[in-house]
Amino acid sequence: MTQKVKEKIKELEQRNNFIADNLLDAIWVVDAKTLKYDFITPSVERISGYTADEYINSSVKDRLTPESFQKVKKVLAEDLKRFKQGVKANRTLELELIHKDGSIYWIETKAKLYKENGHPLKIIGVTRNINERKNADQKQNELIQNLGKALAEKESLLKENKVLRGLLPICSGCKRIRDEHGKWWPLDVYITKNTDTEITHTICPGCTEVFYPGL
Repeated sequence: MTQKVKEKIKELEQRNNFIADNLLDAIWVVDAKTLKYDFITPSVERISGYTADEYINSSVKDRLTPESFQKVKKVLAEDLKRFKQGVKANRTLELELIHKDGSIYWIETKAKLYKENGHPLKIIGVTRNINERKNADQKQNELIQNLGKALAEKESLLKENKVLRGLLPICSGCKRIRDEHGKWWPLDVYITKNTDTEITHTICPGCTEVFYPGL
């Protein structure tokens, strides 16, 4: 091998190392049978807190939360079946991983099955930290839910206010209330049906003297 070729190879290695070290995402290779990492770029340390060396030969199970690992197992089983049938497709998953400091964070992984002749089946993929995006989505969802509750409460209050402010036709004998459809309702049933108020039964002092004298 000439000196010029050696220098060219060294230059390519240095360039590839620079790219791998400065990626925002992590590129990795996992053995499809053992689910252990064969390779991962150094950029994984910025995402997970673990160095590339700490990742090598570690299991995917050790890095994922139990719920996400079960999700991966299910998807992998489906893809292995399709791969044997000749169907090759990319998968995109959002998963929860365990950071080196013990915290949980979200990642997006794009991966596919790959096999070279005479070599074991591999999973190759790219992982990106999406924790900020997931947190923003969660806050947005909470805001929407709170807004929905506020609107529901407002509608309820307006409905109750309409009932309380309107003129209600009430029978002077049995005290039933007639609704807008002409149907007569017991007072307590009508209030319960048209407002969020719950009726509790008690007895006033005047009725106590009539029905329970001496009590």
